[in-house]
Amino acid sequence: MFKLSKTLNKINTFIQSNNNLSSIIDYCREYKSKNEIKIYLVGGIIRDILLDTDIEFIDLDIIVDGDIDDFSNKISSRYKSKIKKIHDFPNYKLFLDSDLQIDLAHTRKEKYKSSGSLPQWTKSTINEDLYRRDFSINSIALEIKSDGFKILDPINSINDINKKIIRVLHKDSFKDDPTRIYRAIRYKSRLGFDFDDQTKSLFYNSFMYINNISLYRKNNEILKFLNEPLLANFVSLMNNDQKISSLFPKLFMNKINYINKKFWDESNIREKIFFSFFSVKENKRDEFLNSLSFPKNELREIMYFYEIKQIINKNKIHNQNDMTLSNDFISNLYHCL
Repeated sequence: MFKLSKTLNKINTFIQSNNNLSSIIDYCREYKSKNEIKIYLVGGIIRDILLDTDIEFIDLDIIVDGDIDDFSNKISSRYKSKIKKIHDFPNYKLFLDSDLQIDLAHTRKEKYKSSGSLPQWTKSTINEDLYRRDFSINSIALEIKSDGFKILDPINSINDINKKIIRVLHKDSFKDDPTRIYRAIRYKSRLGFDFDDQTKSLFYNSFMYINNISLYRKNNEILKFLNEPLLANFVSLMNNDQKISSLFPKLFMNKINYINKKFWDESNIREKIFFSFFSVKENKRDEFLNSLSFPKNELREIMYFYEIKQIINKNKIHNQNDMTLSNDFISNLYHCL
């Protein structure tokens, strides 16, 4: 069990060990001392700290109850970072020189007019914000106080993390936002968690709602699987659950077990797409690529990979000097043929 005092100590130890995060929190305290505002860390970082997960500290979610516009501009100025407003609600993304991205948003509650629609929002309290989220394991907040931290866990999320349970927060969760179906699969394969009984029933009875989201939103969720840290778990899950497998293109990732793990981990997203769609029918592959609006140069690179595949597949020989591809790429391509 995670006792509150031990949980706080664990979080504080991690924060102190990370210079970027510690600096950002120090600034939040400085800003808070001069302004009427509440500032919280939320999302996966709290979950991953509690699970002792190896954290690649790239994305950070901060929500505030106060003047989000002023806070976003001031923190951007302090760190000389690029800032971009996203969506139509008070939500900003900051890009720091250290490759760290910070999502800044106002606490809010959401209402969906129909399944798969983008939500309507209104500003809210922190508790209402936590209750609008996808799963309980992502619904913990860490309030940044002037002299420390305060954990907010109104949904009993820490208990679910301890029990390794994925739990939706209300019965219409997958219906409201069908992308959560793909997100649930990622958490199940990445964390090794199981659905609680209600979530499991809702999950398997919500697949029809995927038709209510655009092809772009659906395929963008599929694209995220290519960068999952424990890809073998996801492939095993697909192989052992035909219902889950049906949510992906037929033969998607069917050659992954032939690919060297080190090569895969170091590959860029275009190479990963090529090998993931190695056996997928051409029309389904093209549908996927065209829906995501890749830059033309990236599309050309991916299609070049397929041209090389055809050449090698026909001739079973190649002249490496005629190709701008690494030996590792060619070797793994051969393994997949």
